[in-house]
Amino acid sequence: MARMRCPHCGSPATLRGSRWVCGWCGDFGVLAPVEEQRRGIAIHVTVTEPPAEPPQQFTQPELEDLVRRWDLEAGGDTLRELLLAAFPEAAACVAPEEAAALEAPALLEAVYEKDPDLAVAMWRKALDAAQDHLGAPERAAYLLCELMDGVWCGSVSLWFVLKSLREDADFARQVFGSAYVGYPQAELLKACDAAGEPALKAAWTALLEDNPYFEGFH
Repeated sequence: MARMRCPHCGSPATLRGSRWVCGWCGDFGVLAPVEEQRRGIAIHVTVTEPPAEPPQQFTQPELEDLVRRWDLEAGGDTLRELLLAAFPEAAACVAPEEAAALEAPALLEAVYEKDPDLAVAMWRKALDAAQDHLGAPERAAYLLCELMDGVWCGSVSLWFVLKSLREDADFARQVFGSAYVGYPQAELLKACDAAGEPALKAAWTALLEDNPYFEGFH
């Protein structure tokens, strides 16, 4: 049986008619017509790349488990995939071709502009799934600051965040008692002043004062 060298790995490849296959790496292709050259016969090979494998699909419980283990890339963007699985209605807030392409922070920003209550519920879902990581400063910074960066730094009202935090004490403890304290908490306290919520501001300030990671706002 005729053989040639695999152009991918250099191992002997088997020829079957005009097709070749490498038994070592699995590459394969089709031979172009043979051309006579001054120094012999040259075989021109057209390499056919195997089709790319589609990204692995995970169920919602599997995505939650990945986030709990802080494996944020197993699902492409694991947090984005979890949020879309848990809140499929969020896809209606962005263009169809963008839903699977936006990273989680951009998705939350886009949803907040259209449906703030939904965006806050999605953020809370992310915090619940990653609860154990709120005690690690760098990971808490991602969950509290970067994940909602488009909301904190945008021109939208924070009233919907205030409302959800006021109604859920555990949610408030996640935000004001985590290992990251910075811009988000400062903006929320300012929002309390703007909304005329002095009691709410006092309650959250008390949470900050009990937080060993709080060193004041600079």
